[in-house]
Amino acid sequence: MKTGRTCLAALGICALAWSLPATAADAWQQISSPERRGISPEITVGPDGTIHLIWLDKGLVADRPPPKPRKPGEHSHRSVTDLYYSQSADGGESWSEPMRVNDEPGSVWGFQVSKPRVVVGDSQTIHIFFPGNEWSESVGKDTVTARYTRSTDNGKTFSTPITLHRPAGFDQETLLGEGLAATFSFGTMGLAPDGSVIAAWQDVRGMADNADGADAYVAISRDDGKTFSTEIRALGDNDVCPCCQLTMAFGEDTTLMGYRRIYTDGRDSSVALSADGGESFGSVARLPFAPWKIDGCPLKPTAMAVDGDTVYAASYTAGEEPAGVYLARSDDGGQSFRDGQAVHPEAAYSDAPCLSLAPDRTLRIVWQAKTGGDRRLYMAEKQPDSPVLGAPKELPAPAGNASYPVTAMGADGTLYVAWQHAGERVLFIRIPAAAAQAAAR
Repeated sequence: MKTGRTCLAALGICALAWSLPATAADAWQQISSPERRGISPEITVGPDGTIHLIWLDKGLVADRPPPKPRKPGEHSHRSVTDLYYSQSADGGESWSEPMRVNDEPGSVWGFQVSKPRVVVGDSQTIHIFFPGNEWSESVGKDTVTARYTRSTDNGKTFSTPITLHRPAGFDQETLLGEGLAATFSFGTMGLAPDGSVIAAWQDVRGMADNADGADAYVAISRDDGKTFSTEIRALGDNDVCPCCQLTMAFGEDTTLMGYRRIYTDGRDSSVALSADGGESFGSVARLPFAPWKIDGCPLKPTAMAVDGDTVYAASYTAGEEPAGVYLARSDDGGQSFRDGQAVHPEAAYSDAPCLSLAPDRTLRIVWQAKTGGDRRLYMAEKQPDSPVLGAPKELPAPAGNASYPVTAMGADGTLYVAWQHAGERVLFIRIPAAAAQAAAR
């Protein structure tokens, strides 16, 4: 099925901040069903070039409830959504019919800041990690659990989801509220070079109050997702900021965990390093940004990309002036970071960075920003031997707010970008390598 509409054909215009070849400029598509409310996409490219896209589904557009009045800073710990999947085997020209992944309707707990993850390795197995709504018999209350499912038939069917940890033996309702006893959430998943599937999540059992932190636990599969190890406490001494989603990346023989750590002088993005396949993280590097002193969880992840011993990390911080997205690099495999720089200092607001490394080792960073009016998507490039990040360039998108971008890199250097657009739609565009290079000049 061919989904979506091109911006030129459907709108008659498509305002670009820079010129792209026709193969890119007319390529944005709506992947989520027009009748449904899609948010928070995640994307990956398999070894065969197939693009795999997942997102959260909040139901029919016709059933959208009116917004709930909330006090500033107030939020709910409850979420009832579904998880949808689609793939493209032709570089984004056409997409399969979106299908629901979770077996029980409404069993996915998800927000824009706690999204599911998808990875695909040499076996072509599609691995999906997501937070799930689950009843705890041991506590007698609702919990949010870390769950996993996979497809071994190229996305035609998915296995019955499994929970990756033992049932909650604690009750943190006084902390979480709304009848929720425990959360094993804000997690991530990665595929190591040796084929191991490593899932990680935050466990709040040790939190004393809202000023306290969580710990990070992992479960590891060495057999392509058939079985997982018993969960292991791998990171933290109640110092993992409990609502900033974990991220994961890999060196040749290391596992890197991106997270926000609670320091005595701020809650700041950090990268932890594991040399034992993700079972423990003995080295933690704080990104070289001014401390962000904040009384609460900022809901900001740490993006990473690895190029040999060079590790790039990006995140939002309000410790710097101006507040916004900042990028740093490590030349020792993630043991320390330097060269912190603002990605879009001219913007009134910038957030939600994602990093991708091209085959020629060019770093491409995509983020959302406001320079006046709606949030839009921007991209910049950094050449491997240059300390300078290129100027921000606006990506093609229809009118309205564009937010929460995700990216994946094709073997030919094509950058695939998906995002959440105004009206709760999941959109997609591809940026050919030649177009990105031309824009950077």
